[in-house]
Amino acid sequence: MVSVVIPFYSGLDWLKEAINSVLNQTYQNIEILVINDGSRENINELLDLYGSSAKIISKVNGGPASARNLGIEKSTGKYIAFLDSDDLWLPDKLSKQIRIMELSHLIWSQHSYEMFWDDNDQTKLINTKSYSGNVYRDCFISLKIQTSCVVVLRKFLMDNNIRFPLEKRYGQDGAFFRQVAKKYPLGYIDGVYSRFRMRGANAGFRAKVQLNDKASIFSEIKTDKDVLNLLPNTIVFAYKVSNIFNKWINYIDQKYVSNDKIIEIIAKIVYFFPYAIFRCYAKKS
Repeated sequence: MVSVVIPFYSGLDWLKEAINSVLNQTYQNIEILVINDGSRENINELLDLYGSSAKIISKVNGGPASARNLGIEKSTGKYIAFLDSDDLWLPDKLSKQIRIMELSHLIWSQHSYEMFWDDNDQTKLINTKSYSGNVYRDCFISLKIQTSCVVVLRKFLMDNNIRFPLEKRYGQDGAFFRQVAKKYPLGYIDGVYSRFRMRGANAGFRAKVQLNDKASIFSEIKTDKDVLNLLPNTIVFAYKVSNIFNKWINYIDQKYVSNDKIIEIIAKIVYFFPYAIFRCYAKKS
């Protein structure tokens, strides 16, 4: 069985699309766990729409990390597959992914995906084939995989007490990947099997969020000799610079400028330098 964990806070129509994409899978041995993370939307209609096909678990709002963690703990499948409530799966995703994971005895795996925009017909294919095997080093440089593409062996998570970090506002998925990648190689499933919805508020593409995440990672690794020895000196320098810029941006935000748009413009300007370094060392698709 595959347990599909879908954290939800807003966007009921998108959630229905996500659930439907799971129910349309050619792989049928699944359980769907929708974690209602204190949403203000009325999701009772899901019970009428899906009945026992989707289990709704409600909790006090705590963010996507806490919602995914609850889904992990409530799951009963051999594998756990993550799906964000605004993303979609293509019909053969689980059939292909689980078959290869079983044959190759993979602990976790991922595949390529398509980005799409609701307000136009634009799409973009993201090829993640280069991210397989030992990707622990890539986790600190650039790991362009999406949570909705990942399937992981449940027993591994439970035995190693691996969860999404609650203390992080952003970058929880990256921190989760680092924990898994430190112990096991990542499998790649050849093909495109999910669609990642692009929205104006996608946090991962905001410069201020990127600076904050890099500063947070730097605070974790600055005394970790194993990680520091693993990374190129230039990448470590980029983390240090990001940490300094993040403190500066936060200071300006608190003392002088309260306009989010202006702060984001400043963040984009200062983040360009460390971003160029990370991009230079990133694997090419």
